[in-house]
Amino acid sequence: MILDHTGNITYKSAGVEAEPPLCHRCGNRDRRYFYTYHSDFHGSEVIYCMKCVNLGRSDSIAPLKCKATERKAEPTPYGLDFALSGQQAHASKRILETVKKGGSLLLYAVTGAGKTEMTFESIGWARGEGLNVAFVSPRIDVVKEVHIRLCGAFRSSGIDLMYDGVKQVYNHHFTVCTVHQLYNFIDHFDCIIVDETDAFPLPQDPLLMHAIRRAATGQASFIFMTATPSRQLIREVGDENIITLPRRYHGHDLAVPKMVWHNVARDVGRRRLPKKLMALIRNILEEKRRVLIFIPEIAMMEALFTLVKADFPASASVHSGDPDRGGKVERMRMGEIEVMLTTTILERGVTFDRLDAIIIHAERFNAESLIQMCGRVGRKPTDPVGRIWFIAHHQSSGIRRTIRTIRDFNQRTVVG
Repeated sequence: MILDHTGNITYKSAGVEAEPPLCHRCGNRDRRYFYTYHSDFHGSEVIYCMKCVNLGRSDSIAPLKCKATERKAEPTPYGLDFALSGQQAHASKRILETVKKGGSLLLYAVTGAGKTEMTFESIGWARGEGLNVAFVSPRIDVVKEVHIRLCGAFRSSGIDLMYDGVKQVYNHHFTVCTVHQLYNFIDHFDCIIVDETDAFPLPQDPLLMHAIRRAATGQASFIFMTATPSRQLIREVGDENIITLPRRYHGHDLAVPKMVWHNVARDVGRRRLPKKLMALIRNILEEKRRVLIFIPEIAMMEALFTLVKADFPASASVHSGDPDRGGKVERMRMGEIEVMLTTTILERGVTFDRLDAIIIHAERFNAESLIQMCGRVGRKPTDPVGRIWFIAHHQSSGIRRTIRTIRDFNQRTVVG
């Protein structure tokens, strides 16, 4: 079913139970995320859930309405402008087997392996059988990018797009959305593909994984895709249900980061651009390339941007609260921006050609984030390697694990 205030079916007489507090939409039971006030209109206390309020209010007064789930088989041809590699074809076959029988599968693949394209065959089969399909991710940027790619491949399909503030809905048969949007679905999807399974806030919020499970039917298939799976996910899926893809679709090795030892924060505090960083940027631009510079803190990024902009005018900075985030990313793609300073907001879901990466104070990031940042380079067959520099004040377990993981992938045997 689909929770919808225009629905003709009452799912619950009220969205929130008062004592003990429980939100029937998102499953929240934490008292910190409930707000109580006195309503003169109702003449009583009203409790609403703040955990899912961005989807519309779930409270102790209004009933939760819903619509019944519908299924409709439709031919869903898709176009792919390149042939799948051997390892991609192997993964596509395994995904299709899982979708047909139900259960879980983990696609443990390097960044840039072409994971989205490996799901096309299964999506086409599922929709042809009338199964409801959801392609979800915790990150809005990833959702928007995936929707563009799916619409380009499945040109005759109406594909829903749902994230905070945006709702483009056809019939809920083929949906691309953030994980939070699944709070509105119960026993609805027969196949759920979860991209970037490790991305914040999914691993930190058990209610989101609960939403994924609740949105699915009892016989549903779950396809989890990530370059950095958690140990918990590996245990839950089981070794026999894991496919490892150690190469990108173009077959080249991953770039191994180079270390530069320097305390950038000290120089920034003294309002000077570090000479080592300046030299790297100048060398990159002289070779007609672009660079993403990842920085651990917004305040440091803003201070460093002022210094970088003075020497490199075609620069910009971006973070999660930037209203022009999408526009800056597009200008980077068009070549108008050559140097982009960013927080971890661009560690996933973006692809640029002729790109290098610099990670400032790499010791402050965990291995999962570092691996994703490294994954921004070398994604295009026209520029299959790229270069990465870790500028760090000292060594860290995250740096060591990242370099070890990348080298391990490069040494693995490719299936197919």
